[in-house]
Amino acid sequence: MNKRITTSFIAIVMALVSLAAPAAAVETAELSAARDAYRLSQLEIAEQQQELMLAELREVNGPYKNVRDEFSWAVERWRPVVDMYFPEDRIDWALRIMACESHGDPQADNPNSSASGLFQHLARLWPERATAAGWQDADVFDPFANIAVAAWLLENGGTSHWVCKARR
Repeated sequence: MNKRITTSFIAIVMALVSLAAPAAAVETAELSAARDAYRLSQLEIAEQQQELMLAELREVNGPYKNVRDEFSWAVERWRPVVDMYFPEDRIDWALRIMACESHGDPQADNPNSSASGLFQHLARLWPERATAAGWQDADVFDPFANIAVAAWLLENGGTSHWVCKARR
């Protein structure tokens, strides 16, 4: 009896799913433009949310001093996140690497290689490293994931992964 109910239930669910599936839409210029506008608006919202989160981190952790005026704002703004993932004695080191690799641009994309993001992770190595660092399926352009994976990579493989070298 239970097997027949389960089979019937599955058949009903499958029928409902097939009815709910939309028909294949024809791609039009208007649809493409609307999709692009939507993606752009979502990117802007995500950037605003990141800036709010960084502001909250600065408020909780207190002001950070760029005493030697060593880092540009584009790099310095990531200090609270770097502080979350890197050991205290490696924070300035990490910011120097970031300054050299991407100038603090989370969307940095090396035209001569597959290196991307704040710490310029290589595309072929990113999925395995991100998973090992606890960021499975994270986008290399997610600055929080990029920083966290860089910290994991430093801890598990040292400094040799970056072409840019920073004094300790």
